[in-house]
Amino acid sequence: MFSKNSRKVIIFGIGVFGKKLLHDLRERWEIIAVDFDEKNIEELSSKYKNYKNITFIKGDASSILTWKKINLQNLSSIISTIQDKDVALEICRIGREAFKISKDTPFIVLLIDSSSKKDFERYNVEIIEPADIVSKKIVSLVEKNFYVAINIGLGKGEIVQTEVRAPSHLVERKLKYIKSTRWRVAAIYRDNKKFILPTPEDVIKVKDKVVIVGYPSVVESIVNIFLKGIPQFPLQFGNNIAVPFNKDYTRSLEEAEYLRKNSKAHKLLIFPYKKFKRERDIPNIEEKLDKNFFEIKEKLSDLSQLFYLKKHSIGLVIIPFTKPPFFKGMFLKEIFKRATKPFLISRATYPYEKILVSLNSFDPVFSLEIGMEFSRISKIPIEVIYVAKPKKLRGIEDRKKLDEMNGIVNDFRHIYNHINIKYTVLEGNPVRKTEKYIDKLDKNLLLIMSYDKNDTFSIFNPNTQYLTTKKVYTSVLLLPVGKKGEALDSEMEQER
Repeated sequence: MFSKNSRKVIIFGIGVFGKKLLHDLRERWEIIAVDFDEKNIEELSSKYKNYKNITFIKGDASSILTWKKINLQNLSSIISTIQDKDVALEICRIGREAFKISKDTPFIVLLIDSSSKKDFERYNVEIIEPADIVSKKIVSLVEKNFYVAINIGLGKGEIVQTEVRAPSHLVERKLKYIKSTRWRVAAIYRDNKKFILPTPEDVIKVKDKVVIVGYPSVVESIVNIFLKGIPQFPLQFGNNIAVPFNKDYTRSLEEAEYLRKNSKAHKLLIFPYKKFKRERDIPNIEEKLDKNFFEIKEKLSDLSQLFYLKKHSIGLVIIPFTKPPFFKGMFLKEIFKRATKPFLISRATYPYEKILVSLNSFDPVFSLEIGMEFSRISKIPIEVIYVAKPKKLRGIEDRKKLDEMNGIVNDFRHIYNHINIKYTVLEGNPVRKTEKYIDKLDKNLLLIMSYDKNDTFSIFNPNTQYLTTKKVYTSVLLLPVGKKGEALDSEMEQER
């Protein structure tokens, strides 16, 4: 079974971990096991005497003399389970420097004390921390129905398996309608016997087990939805709401606080801006807000900085804004271009009497998904509008588009059959018709739209969402999206 050309593994240290590895690899690999304890070697040699593919060597792993006894041809990997950091480091040095073992051959080192990990970096070593693996396994058992991948990927919670235990907007809905920008369903297990490699036509059902991949904080929120059916906005983007502040922005601060109380956001992060005067403005802030739910941060020189403050876990950015003269529209355009996560153009039209979702969005499903999440958390009624071309001017693609919008709304109505989703189809120019419809409603509204961040914003290619935001009087929640389903802001990069 094992020829002279078989791939081999060297295990230095045949203690608790080494013995387990030896047992698990014994049927498939040529193994060279090295240990300093003669008695241990004798016992294991007797136990595995019928395995011609296992060779035992007594010797000091940090000695070149021991290494010279080892046939290093066809080497697949070298494993050290020795807990003396200096010995483990010497194994790596001898292998890489004295015997010139290629970096293509993995060196795997088990370390209880991970404080010395950096010492191994120059030898291109894979560090395994048994304590970390055990901890994650125990956490998985404690959490129940939530399993973090331990030896796949980065092990940071970007790959998890969970059981679907509660109905939500993600259940009984075709995956093609879940156009998430920050997570994916990688696999579905049904009835403990059926494996499903998901296609756009598949649906997730209660009691399914699903494997989710995505940015860790987002994945955690999605798991909560599957386990509890709880909407999470804005936690899928970040934990906190960022708001710039000076004496001119008091109403926007109040709207930000209203959003915090009516969403899952943890805190308001307040960033002093331009006319901010500490002795005047801090008492004003403390008077209006609960001290347990806000923090005052560093001063800003530019509002667009709010989108790039990685360390603060910002899920929603507040942009104070009134109905502008033309030159202010240029500022708004820059915000549209620079935004990397949801932002609110704050016109202080709170408390909201209605959430209005415009399907004249770059990603209408995403817009409606966020609208439904916010509606469920805040208990504010939701309405959906779509402005189609006049009937006489509709071509085949226009009719398909209208059918698609109708299908999206019907899909959400099916999911949320206990919620009244009013749906209105208008005809004409989407910017003018949306503006007039909002004027006609004459209510405090929150308008929600998604837009293509890569749009050119040119005269010849007008951006419907940007022009609508300029025209309406109400506050607007905008969701920047790259390509459909593409994340704009990599949390994995933030964590490096």
